[in-house]
Amino acid sequence: MPSRLLLAVAAALILSACAPASSDKALREALREHPEMVVDALSQRKPELFALVVQGQQEAQDAARQAKQAEELKKPLAPAVDPQRAIRGPAGAETLVVVYSDFLCPYCAQGAKTLKEFMGRHPDSVRVLFKHYATDDLSRQAAQVYEALAIQDPKLAFAFHDAVFEAQREIEQAGEPALYALAIKLGADVARLKKDLKNPALAKRIDDDVAEARAFGIEGTPTFIINGVSVRGAAPIGEFEDVLRQVSRGGGQEAPCDTCNKKKP
Repeated sequence: MPSRLLLAVAAALILSACAPASSDKALREALREHPEMVVDALSQRKPELFALVVQGQQEAQDAARQAKQAEELKKPLAPAVDPQRAIRGPAGAETLVVVYSDFLCPYCAQGAKTLKEFMGRHPDSVRVLFKHYATDDLSRQAAQVYEALAIQDPKLAFAFHDAVFEAQREIEQAGEPALYALAIKLGADVARLKKDLKNPALAKRIDDDVAEARAFGIEGTPTFIINGVSVRGAAPIGEFEDVLRQVSRGGGQEAPCDTCNKKKP
């Protein structure tokens, strides 16, 4: 609900609370002649007015979110799934969560914790493909290190994923050296890491992730796509569960098979 409309509603509620129905016309005329009465009345009820504005904004956001998810249930988003990329969780899991995230985004760190809890609740039926929506040079470098480590061992990449989100502040202060030090600490093959970081395919992969996110109308991070239906922002676990229930009732998109798109030898 727009702020001006909220103010008008609040004013009407406040001023009409003590006025009998028969005096409604007179009240309206008085307000037209003396609009300063509205400001004076509102100034006496600031906490209630602020709560009303916040409630209205939240209701508008919830309505927009629900409308977007209803639209996606009918026409699910279809992220590209490369079977060569690291995927966390059981290969046969029926629910695929594709994440668009930025390693140095605080909201993404919170979202990662929520996603971990979500996976813990559904250990046999949820798997995750982590994609990138890097916003600056350092976060992009972190994305490249993650992808380079995934070539060595997906588990190593996931360990790096968790460690970076836990050490965001230190990495922002120390810069790129902190990323490499973290990878080495986790057991990375340094020579191979340096070699793989020069692979232009990794930079293209990150570019493709960002382009795909934008094509889906994603403007911020984190965003999670659960079998084709999006959860946008660092949403609470309840929203993840709600979307899962919706896609499990027959809407959304089935999780792609890991081996279906692999080339035959």
